[in-house]
Amino acid sequence: MSDSGSRRVLRVFAAPALLGAVTAAVLTGPAAVAAAAEPSASPTSPGAGSPSAPPATPLAPPVNLPGGAAANQCAPPATTVVRPVPWAQQRLAPELAWKQTTGRGVTVAVIDSGVDGSVPQLAGHVLPGIDLLRPGGRADTDCAGHGTFVAGVIAAQQKDGIGFAGIAPGVRILPIRQFDADVDGNADGLAAAVVAAVDRGATVINISTSAFVDTPVLRKAVDFALRKDVVVVAAVSNEAQEGNPKTFPAAYPGVIAVGAIGQNGDRGSFSETGEFVDLVAPGEQIISLGRGGPGHLQGDGTSFAAPFVAGVAALARAYHPKLTAAQIKKRLETTADHPGTKLPDPQFGFGVVNPAAAVASVLPDEDGPVAPAAAPKPVSPPAPVQRVVAGRGVALAVGAAAVLLAVVAGLAAIVVPRGRQRRWRPASQPKPPARQRVHLGGKQ
Repeated sequence: MSDSGSRRVLRVFAAPALLGAVTAAVLTGPAAVAAAAEPSASPTSPGAGSPSAPPATPLAPPVNLPGGAAANQCAPPATTVVRPVPWAQQRLAPELAWKQTTGRGVTVAVIDSGVDGSVPQLAGHVLPGIDLLRPGGRADTDCAGHGTFVAGVIAAQQKDGIGFAGIAPGVRILPIRQFDADVDGNADGLAAAVVAAVDRGATVINISTSAFVDTPVLRKAVDFALRKDVVVVAAVSNEAQEGNPKTFPAAYPGVIAVGAIGQNGDRGSFSETGEFVDLVAPGEQIISLGRGGPGHLQGDGTSFAAPFVAGVAALARAYHPKLTAAQIKKRLETTADHPGTKLPDPQFGFGVVNPAAAVASVLPDEDGPVAPAAAPKPVSPPAPVQRVVAGRGVALAVGAAAVLLAVVAGLAAIVVPRGRQRRWRPASQPKPPARQRVHLGGKQ
């Protein structure tokens, strides 16, 4: 793949094959942008603990690339307000983590189409950002709307009467614009965006676009971010039914590669699989913010699964500021709701990200630094971990020894009180076996 304009280099990963999703690929050459249809319910299968069936009608209009089939037009303002709590927020329950932290003090870079900082649920939490398409420009506007949708999943504020809120409402969003309504993205631009995010102080980076080839410049940029102790989260892409190619930067070692699940816990049919998948998060019928108004939109894709994980990474960074980026990655993997398979699973990685567990779990192997991954393969499974919240065993021995010329007399007493040990984990999951590759429960 080259930058000559004849082949694809970069794609926005809202599921193009599903109704109600962003339907257009971002290409380096000319391309027609298909109009997105109204979303319909995704198929589900019955299962214990699964959320209720998807609604027969969409909760909000679909998130689109601008103007439907018309080029060079901005997406219309979002005016439909969704009042109920969306299924993804119900499934992840981020409010349980907010008892400890909302992510305050953490800056999350959103490398995308910009972020509309005037949207009510984001107002005051979006920095001016950097427009790489127009040198010297800001990125706190968003003609396409895709970046605003992504940022909403991460940082949307709670509002009275509205059930939707972001995973980490205390963070600041640093928008980095590297594609737009009328300007396509490419691998070099994505690399420049990663470097710009690091230089501007982001400690978590969300990337909901991806290159289809491993370019040296992109690899170097991601390595730079990891060396600077930045958590990099990337969508795995939506090409599972189109050859399932390995995509970048998701496949780079050290990056948290995120796939998508639906309401019933099954992998989204579009979500890529492979040994590089680290975690999964909701990615079907996702509700988030639209540009230009107070309303909400609905969309599908790994584009919208990745920011759930980026938000959780921000919560963990805020509550555990001494942990390295590599330790944050391992923490999210260790505390995820694991599938009942060998880990990492090619469909689900280490499982569904769990905000409360990622923040509150006590992991006894976090005393020392964790070295970044060195080979292009998933990180090694975590060492045996017991999620200990509280527990103590005390042994006391008392003895007496012989004193000068006296008859030797010994007295020993050993008191061993009963110890209690509790392991934090979701109530629906069974006790993990004490072995290196921890398995917890079955599919959600």
